[in-house]
Amino acid sequence: MDQKLQSDRRAVLIVNTKSRRGQEWFDQAKHLLTELGIELENAWAFQKVEELRAEARSAIQRKVPLVIAGGGDGTFSSIARYFVNSESVLGVLPLGTGNAFARDLGIPAQLDVACQTIAGGKVAGVDLGFAGDDYFLNVATIGLTTRIAQALTVPMKRKYGRFVYAIAMARALTQSKPFQVRIETENGIDEFETLQLVIGNGRYHAGPFPLAPNASITEGKLSLYALASSSKAAFLKLALRLPTGSQGQLNEVHAQDTVGGKISTFPPLPVTVDGEICVRTPMTFCVKPDALRVMAPKTFEG
Repeated sequence: MDQKLQSDRRAVLIVNTKSRRGQEWFDQAKHLLTELGIELENAWAFQKVEELRAEARSAIQRKVPLVIAGGGDGTFSSIARYFVNSESVLGVLPLGTGNAFARDLGIPAQLDVACQTIAGGKVAGVDLGFAGDDYFLNVATIGLTTRIAQALTVPMKRKYGRFVYAIAMARALTQSKPFQVRIETENGIDEFETLQLVIGNGRYHAGPFPLAPNASITEGKLSLYALASSSKAAFLKLALRLPTGSQGQLNEVHAQDTVGGKISTFPPLPVTVDGEICVRTPMTFCVKPDALRVMAPKTFEG
């Protein structure tokens, strides 16, 4: 932990009780953090993300040194923007289904280990993405993955756990139609027909799946991949490569690392940004290097 946080261990704890383990772990988290020397000014359990966001923003405006959030990737994404250019550091308790952001940081979905990381880890700067007019933590997607996001309801996540992504993908595949995409980045201009496009920040997305073999949340670049085909059989080939992050090696897949650019589609389509539909194409996007300060394990290198 950096010198400032060592001398001032004041914190607030905010937990999303709609996340998979939120309600179950709330009281235990308070106990563990206090035992580890964290001085909790307040601890709140919320069922509404809007209330959690408001409390996070308030704590950051009050310059609380450490704001500890418990939830899934959607929880962390919803508050990440408030930490940019602030004096507060984000503490991560991964209580969700996929926990891609915690995986990026090397924090397992184990409450005791996550609390120990917050109390005894180090402050690290990690990248954020920027799509349209707002920050994103994990991914911005167009096409098939938008339908997948719509299918990922809280009851489904609780019932199926990590298998929910495969189930949602199978359902979405029967409903999706191909579209034309134009990608403009520092690497050039590409146009083709596709079923889906993914722009990712960090290493992991959809839980344990790497965006690319060498993707990192500290490299100052985003990982983009898109199926350069309208064939659903080609998409299934892509899906089989996701566990290794080698989907970009397929002939049917366009992949690149980029600092940003512009995405246009015909017809114009909604963009799902960290699970929420909040912008439409055409859309500009970029990476914001080192924009978020977070507690990470001492061994974290990005």
